[in-house]
Amino acid sequence: MRQVGLRRFGGLVFSACLLSATPVLAADGVLQGRWIGGFANRNTVVVVNATFSGSAPIAGSIDLPQRGEAGIPLSHVSHRGRAMSFEVPGQDGNLLFEGKFATPTRLVGSVRQGLGHTQFEMIKLADVTSDDLAGLYGTYEWAPGKVLLLAPGQDQPVYVDYDTGRTGALFALGRDEYVAGPSMSTGFPVVVRLQTHRDAAGRVDRIAFERRGKTTQAIRKVFYSEIPVRYSHSDVSIAGSLLLPSGPGPHPAIVMIHGSGGVTRDALRPFADHFARHGVAVLITDKRGTGLSTGRWVRATFDDLAEDALAGVRYLRSRPEIQASAIGVHGMSLGGWVAPLAAIKSRDVSFVVVESAPVMTPLEHERLRVETTMRADGHKGETIAQAVAFMDQKFEVARTGQGWERLEAAMASGARAGWLSYVNAPTTLDSLRWNWEHIFSYDPLPVLAQLSVPMLVLYGELDTIVPPKVHKARMEQAVREAGTHDVTIREFARANHGFFEAITGGRREQPTLGTFVAGYFEARTAWVRARSQEAHLASTESQD
Repeated sequence: MRQVGLRRFGGLVFSACLLSATPVLAADGVLQGRWIGGFANRNTVVVVNATFSGSAPIAGSIDLPQRGEAGIPLSHVSHRGRAMSFEVPGQDGNLLFEGKFATPTRLVGSVRQGLGHTQFEMIKLADVTSDDLAGLYGTYEWAPGKVLLLAPGQDQPVYVDYDTGRTGALFALGRDEYVAGPSMSTGFPVVVRLQTHRDAAGRVDRIAFERRGKTTQAIRKVFYSEIPVRYSHSDVSIAGSLLLPSGPGPHPAIVMIHGSGGVTRDALRPFADHFARHGVAVLITDKRGTGLSTGRWVRATFDDLAEDALAGVRYLRSRPEIQASAIGVHGMSLGGWVAPLAAIKSRDVSFVVVESAPVMTPLEHERLRVETTMRADGHKGETIAQAVAFMDQKFEVARTGQGWERLEAAMASGARAGWLSYVNAPTTLDSLRWNWEHIFSYDPLPVLAQLSVPMLVLYGELDTIVPPKVHKARMEQAVREAGTHDVTIREFARANHGFFEAITGGRREQPTLGTFVAGYFEARTAWVRARSQEAHLASTESQD
């Protein structure tokens, strides 16, 4: 059975500002369903998400989103009248939760492990329909330029408060009530509350947005329309959405290119909204093999992904609302390899925006990434050296096809030593060999040498995945040697790989982050609008 690696709870201090000290007024309740909550552990709150079945014997599982752990099975789950209890396996002994229903949707009680104890609180989530959520999504404004985005996320709804840069997942307490926690992945302790008001058609027309103890009324405002699109090239059919500004066109436009993983258009919405609200049309898509798009992203080369982006460029050029002379491509992280490649393949690309862009081969990048992320997370030098040595072993197996059994043994050792999750452990020899032949050796430098269109490059000071100390310096050298003059390179202080305000930039702190760095969205949009105006003027002069 999996165990939770929590310390003993000796010396814990109950924090009334984090966990409500409201006296328990026992009430009947139904344990079945999904719950979010947490308990104080020294100076922090350990966030938990729990799910309970309804039939006897009651089964349950718990997630620890701050640690990236999910589906930990519970034992000895009990619900008798107004009391409930369950246990979570722990390295220093099981954690015993004993609580009562304060209300039908709120549990409070104690957590014990050995001699240590503290308090916990959990609130019950409501089941909402896709129609309920569809009526919620949109942009809301409470003052000129003060905008809140509510949008579908990869797993659940998200909000972005562009005034403060705060963002996070939304958890439904009811059809018209939602809460969010202090970070992207948590809903507890509650720091944001949303109450919605719906019109006669069931669509939300305004919201009450509570943050920092202050409630603001925000009115739905339509800045752009979302148009479902589909286009094809070769044997791939790409599905997506065109965010088309409401003002008069034709509009400059940008095709957004995904980073790594199997992600859909929803992952791009928070980054696309700011462009669309400021007059730049945005094409966001389901990556090939995800959502409604066909194909396989796991076997897509950089050339394949660049062609997917260029198919989007061609689609945009076919629409009369789009300024054909001002269509660019945008890529973040892995997309930072793809976007410049797309630009040199087609004269139809007018500009490039890359964020956290690697400027070395994926093989070099992966080896460096392991070292810098593990160091930021506080791993010892010996452990880091073992992980880096594994990367060299992995690449040798990828090159030769020999030694898979020894590599599997090394992965088992890495799991025990705590470094396996950092090394992108291969699942099969076949996939590893394919990546060696099609991915690992890709060199972005010859592509950057051919790039002739304007480019914006953004890095985060604390990015440990694409550390700017190395990659920014290489980018500056590459554009200098290529003689590319219209390139803007900017580094944001205290920003991590995703441009969140960070302390270490490491992987361990990512689940605790929830604020974009100041000026990030504005810098991207201002640059694109300026280059689009230049393209429009150049096009007008050429027609004269």
